[in-house]
Amino acid sequence: MIHPILKNIKDVRKSKKITLSDLAEKTGISINYLSRMENGKANPSIGAIKKVTDVLEIQFMALGSDESPIAAGNKKKKAEVVRKGNHKMLMYPKSKTVNYLLTPDLQRKLEVILSDAFPGESSVEEYLSHEGEEFGYIMEGRLEVTVGGEVYTLEEGDSIYFSSEQPHRLESIGDVPCKSFWVITPPSF
Repeated sequence: MIHPILKNIKDVRKSKKITLSDLAEKTGISINYLSRMENGKANPSIGAIKKVTDVLEIQFMALGSDESPIAAGNKKKKAEVVRKGNHKMLMYPKSKTVNYLLTPDLQRKLEVILSDAFPGESSVEEYLSHEGEEFGYIMEGRLEVTVGGEVYTLEEGDSIYFSSEQPHRLESIGDVPCKSFWVITPPSF
């Protein structure tokens, strides 16, 4: 079974007329491994998926959504509501952390995420950096946020703001799950 986050990679690549060879050259990932990713026979790291999504010029989280990342355009409405229980969910490969997209989609200027992480769970195995800024608020538990090599230990009620261009990662610490709220601009997942 193909992981939901990987299910659209091949379709997006083909729609953009990018060959596996081109993708391999631009990402530094072997053609064989990329093929295995597209066919659900590999369990890639978040870093590998991020390299692919950067080359394909799509947001990381769009791969796991029911909405096609190929779809163009967005109907303009005065407001959009996402009802309780209808939030899009993303679970990273090799992680039990669950992220809920609270905004309707990733075609906006903001990405708002509610994250539930078990103790010891990390956002990613490797550090990420991307364009933009991030704001996080700890609702429950404790979170260790590493930004540009500096470690910040956050507890319930604490918040953090940083440039996403600095290498960063998050890790739930302590004995209880960590629930945190994130605002990221522009959307990067």
